[in-house]
Amino acid sequence: MRTLIAAGLLASSLVAGTARADVSATVTTTPNGGQYAPRNIVAVWIEDQAGTFVKTIGRYAATRKSHLVGWIAKAGTNDVDAVSGATRQDHATPLTITWNLRDKQNVLVPDGTYTIRMELADSNANTAGQNHQGTFSFVKGTAPQQQTALTNGGFINVSIDFQPVVDTCNNGVVDPGETCDPALAGSCLTTCTQSADACMPNNLVGGAATCTAACAVQPITACVNDDGCCAAGCDAASDNDCDPGAGAGGGGSGGGGGDGNISGGCETGGGGAGLMFAALGLGMLLVRRQARLR
Repeated sequence: MRTLIAAGLLASSLVAGTARADVSATVTTTPNGGQYAPRNIVAVWIEDQAGTFVKTIGRYAATRKSHLVGWIAKAGTNDVDAVSGATRQDHATPLTITWNLRDKQNVLVPDGTYTIRMELADSNANTAGQNHQGTFSFVKGTAPQQQTALTNGGFINVSIDFQPVVDTCNNGVVDPGETCDPALAGSCLTTCTQSADACMPNNLVGGAATCTAACAVQPITACVNDDGCCAAGCDAASDNDCDPGAGAGGGGSGGGGGDGNISGGCETGGGGAGLMFAALGLGMLLVRRQARLR
């Protein structure tokens, strides 16, 4: 069977929960002479340099998966992480499988040498040696890597294409320049505590997709109706959040202070100036009365 394990490197911007394939390979499988041939079952998994199991990245077997003896020895019998498919009927149907360089906990694995292990069974095998066992290694690092025309353990014409991870967002670590990482549950803010001053709202900026979610105070400087803020320089004619009266807004909402009554940053008059005009009016009234008596 010609098994295709292929994936292109996706865009560098990454949405939380979206897998990205950074390793691609192609492989042609061959029959092993078992009683079920040409039907066969296949498992593909990753091991680190020490031979420690990292993650199953593909499994094509139904009820007979117990005969993938080498894979079970590494992954266990209850590995639910595998991307599963049905038992393959021949060696001609192409398959597609990818790995995004993350382990079972969805954490980006560190740089180093990794092995793509492949196993194929077409009999009731009870030892790994009864099956085809393919082993192909690549180095995860800062440089891309391509390998072609590889052959091992009954898997032929194998090519491997590794593309390094460009960004660090969603790698389970809050790296320099990031405020959070969506792979760390609860680390990215989704809401912000609001300020008591309507003219100084505390808004959510950035986002989890770019590991930049944060809260920032963003002062209101424009005259906008119905936003609860009478910004500096605004009055009732330009912003219905300002109280009617003389003078322009003083910035801030619901504030007060100074000489006179200020509400929403808009001065409404009163204080010493009001008393002066009242006294002037009373004086003029007395002058008029005296003129009439003469």
